[in-house]
Amino acid sequence: MDIRANRKRTRLPVVVAAALSGTLILAACSGGSDHHSAMPQGSGNVSAAAPTSPNVSEAAQPAPPDTQGQAAAPAQDAASLEGSGTATAAAAPTSAGSGQASSPSRASASTSAAGTSHAATPAKSGAAAPAPGTGPAPGATPVAAAAPAPAGGNGGATDRGVTATEIKFGGIQMHGMPLGNLLVDPQVRGDTAALNAINDTGGIYGRKLRYIDCDDGPGETSRAKACMKKLVEQDQIFALLTSVTWSSIPITNDDLERTQTPWIGAWSYGFVEWTNPWSLPSHMSMMSEANAGAEWVRDVIKPKKFGLICLNAPEMQRACQNVNNVLTASGAKMVKKVDISLTPGDLSGEVIAMRAAAPDHIVHYVINPASIAKFVVDATQQQYWPPKGMSGNHLAAEILGEIFGDWPVNRYWTNTTYKLWGPDFMATMKKYAPNNQGMNHHIVQAGFAAANFAADALRRIGPQPTRAKLMRLVHTPGTFWQTDAGLDQKFFWSSGDRFNAAGGGRREFMYKYTSSNTVANPDSSPHGFAPDPDKFEIHDDQPVTEQPRPYTPPPGW
Repeated sequence: MDIRANRKRTRLPVVVAAALSGTLILAACSGGSDHHSAMPQGSGNVSAAAPTSPNVSEAAQPAPPDTQGQAAAPAQDAASLEGSGTATAAAAPTSAGSGQASSPSRASASTSAAGTSHAATPAKSGAAAPAPGTGPAPGATPVAAAAPAPAGGNGGATDRGVTATEIKFGGIQMHGMPLGNLLVDPQVRGDTAALNAINDTGGIYGRKLRYIDCDDGPGETSRAKACMKKLVEQDQIFALLTSVTWSSIPITNDDLERTQTPWIGAWSYGFVEWTNPWSLPSHMSMMSEANAGAEWVRDVIKPKKFGLICLNAPEMQRACQNVNNVLTASGAKMVKKVDISLTPGDLSGEVIAMRAAAPDHIVHYVINPASIAKFVVDATQQQYWPPKGMSGNHLAAEILGEIFGDWPVNRYWTNTTYKLWGPDFMATMKKYAPNNQGMNHHIVQAGFAAANFAADALRRIGPQPTRAKLMRLVHTPGTFWQTDAGLDQKFFWSSGDRFNAAGGGRREFMYKYTSSNTVANPDSSPHGFAPDPDKFEIHDDQPVTEQPRPYTPPPGW
């Protein structure tokens, strides 16, 4: 199509240049300069109020509750949560309407030690009917599409981050990472879009869901900690939502339980996000991805010799060790391991070293797209590719083809948590985040799922939500949270169920890179990514060696 061709002509040199010069980008962004990416411009019906602090670039007032499109039946109330123990499932209510897209705008940011926050107020567009999900779990109470305010009121301010008109969620995003404009900005737009779609079905008992974004630069821990402090103490958020930051491990370790802040949809960079009861992931852990991916390599590729490309960070070193363990146990031999940084320079030497070692197949667990893109670009320049191809994680993105080009076509595979791309997810992005066209990726999917899981939990809690009720609900044994059939995933968050074989903690999908045009088809099916014909659904079948910590309510909860 002409649109795709034009996108490739205009963006490709910029993307490749960014991949080749990540160090310069990172240095510039971590020096305190503003990032200038913008939220998608909507129909102009979002009015920005004056910032309440130097860190807030845009703080708009919540729109009044939209009474259109509300379901007649209210959601399950809080009383029914007491001792029920019944399984619950989240069907993702999204908007696929044809009305004019309405998205929050974003002003230029002012940066301080606390990062840059952007209050994204849900925009009010035409009400849209919720998309059908896959149905509740056996024995569960069906979830209403919308939760209208009770006749007697919703209780007003029932907890931190909750007022009579809104519930506030926060995010910590590393806008200063290499390729942040291609990876982090779509994440913020996507998270906000998911909340906008929920608000347009009527909100949650008369409350709109509001998103506040805080910029921690390149994922720097001190800035992430300052963001967390600001979001909790100043912005008074109810919970964190997804977020893309290298600092998710220290935040999880140090701040969630201390501040009594649930993290709904944690992106699982660190395994602690699967063992901490305050972290509620919507993405498989890196260690489990490595096991499942390695089992796919073992069963489908069957290499005799393999190479590893690993991020020089503890979590990804652990992931690569899992790959090594699985493949070595199958009789394969690791002939070369290359460790690269978050901001690699010239990797041509590493490509030469891998060529000399002559692996049949290369596996990468790097998580950082800029790093692996640099290796692929240098391999392309040397016209090198292992005979049985390359595979790895975290590269299910519509933008991938513009970075990789034609050289790896039909010789590269990526594993991902959700099916690509899903009609409900894509319809929501098209309507509420039009600037995400051609830029959606699998963590945007994870944020979309998390937003809908959060909304479903709030409906089930009832009109007077508290964090205590949320934590009690999500840790009820047997409870799980399910997307629609288009994404085809579900998550278990209670400590005894987290690694249920049927959930996203142990189950993913493998896609083959088949074309450098990886922009989704108009019908929301993937283009340039094809389900692997030999083993599409993959599982982590290795023993779980580190169990989640049980949830213990704080005093007074």
